[in-house]
Amino acid sequence: MHPSVVANLTERGAGGLSWAVLVTEDGEVAATARALATAPLVAFDVEFASAERLVPKLCLLQVAWLGEHVSLDAPARQIVAAVPEIRLLDPLAVDVAPVVHALAAHPMVVAHSPRQDLQLLAQRFGPGAATMPGLIDTQLMAAFAGIGDQVGLGSLVRELLGIELEKGSQFTNWARRPLSPAQLEYAPGDVAHLHAIYATLRDRLGERIAWARAETAEVARDALEAASVTVDTAWRDIAGLRTLDRAGLAAGIALAAWRFRTATELDRPLGQVLGEKLLIDFARHRADGNAVRNAKGVSPIARQRADEIADAIATADVSAVAAIARQPSHAPSVRAQRWAELLLAIAHVVADDSRIASRLLATRSDAEEFARTADEAGLAAITALPALATWRRDVIGAAWRGFLDGSLALVGDAKANHGIALVAR
Repeated sequence: MHPSVVANLTERGAGGLSWAVLVTEDGEVAATARALATAPLVAFDVEFASAERLVPKLCLLQVAWLGEHVSLDAPARQIVAAVPEIRLLDPLAVDVAPVVHALAAHPMVVAHSPRQDLQLLAQRFGPGAATMPGLIDTQLMAAFAGIGDQVGLGSLVRELLGIELEKGSQFTNWARRPLSPAQLEYAPGDVAHLHAIYATLRDRLGERIAWARAETAEVARDALEAASVTVDTAWRDIAGLRTLDRAGLAAGIALAAWRFRTATELDRPLGQVLGEKLLIDFARHRADGNAVRNAKGVSPIARQRADEIADAIATADVSAVAAIARQPSHAPSVRAQRWAELLLAIAHVVADDSRIASRLLATRSDAEEFARTADEAGLAAITALPALATWRRDVIGAAWRGFLDGSLALVGDAKANHGIALVAR
């Protein structure tokens, strides 16, 4: 081992010990990237500092990989018993881009709840860093395996492997150098067991693993979209803007652009520049400078730049929003509203029966859109909706369609978890 590289020993409950090496030299980065390229499975996690910043600072990149002798076609118990190589790469001391690109190109990458990590990698290293076509999320695997929705890594490691992770350093200052012994002890745990979790859940999921991969791809797309926000698109993620009239929507779009420019200039989180609720309120009422300065809860930055906010509102181009402004529409019928509630109940029944987290099956908005479309345009019009796309078609889409076409019925059932069951008619 190179004398400038710090070693940290992490105990594994499944058998053996794995070395976690802190990498601070270019040569070790290159060697790690080469090792990842030939490994059958790789895993990663990141630590970052996000306080007071628009884009978090990448502070540590943890990677683990299995040796070339390990076959992913082997039984899960053999993969679980394998001891991974682990590297902790310090982005504050060395350029970690070669390892990031090696991860992005790898056909079998495992991570746990990686959306924020992918967004940060895309912001730091470009959109290709977040694409990762080989990625699978162990949190989603757990949701499809009936273990729970959005389960934490520590809980998953404990339940599947009987190992208790050290979590005391999770929220420490990762930007401080040198890293503390406690941080060096904590960091390997985020990647040391991902191969074992993957192998265990892979065998439980069977064909459902394709569903987990499809949902992981959606997570990656969401992360890339979040990383690609610009001044012109900053308004799209602000809930409630589309409910405003055209003048309000134009003002909201202008305020979102101003907020993004200011946050970029100051490198501050968007919410510290101007909170979303106040942004919508200022747009709705076309606030002037005095209204901004006197608003309850307004940030110091917004108060100091109240005249800029007022100018953005006053000069907003109403004509530019004609194509995206929500046109007045009637409320859904009573029938559609009742259908939506019953479709949500069916989603819970299907979640119970399939042991899939209900959030992955359908949201309330999915049910409302499905019911309204069927009510206003007929069953033929529902085929393009989310519940009938990808893996959901045979899981929730068929049940919803069957209920609306009368081939399935929702009945009371005292033995069922929710007291209801879906039966054929």
